[in-house]
Amino acid sequence: MTTEALDDAAVGALLTGVRRVALLGVSDRFNRPSFRLGAYLLDRTAWTVDLVNPHVVETLGRLCAPTLADVPAPDLVVVFRAPTAWDAVIDEVAGVGGHAVWLPSEVADADTTARAADRARAAGLVAVADRDLRAEHRRWCG
Repeated sequence: MTTEALDDAAVGALLTGVRRVALLGVSDRFNRPSFRLGAYLLDRTAWTVDLVNPHVVETLGRLCAPTLADVPAPDLVVVFRAPTAWDAVIDEVAGVGGHAVWLPSEVADADTTARAADRARAAGLVAVADRDLRAEHRRWCG
């Protein structure tokens, strides 16, 4: 297992190159972090935002796709799924031609997060973990 994390410049390069992002596991409940991030991305970015959740029909005034395969290939997939699903999510992102995954902060222990990031890199994806996407977007794209 490696602990190779993206440096600031690489995170900046990733975010300034994003055109399409998928929120995987977005919620329809306003008090959930995925809902709040979705609202931010829809309101404050020029990115095309695809909402993905097989259990949610509509949220944030938009229909949700059931799977990543139901939306165009994203530059970035923001993961709002339990750590036990991360391996399958990474395989799914790679399978649909995604470029990068953003794993949530403070959801899993450091070893689980490192293993998921390693799996993503082995699949040819850029992996970002334990960073606040909203803060990083404001920093690099705002």
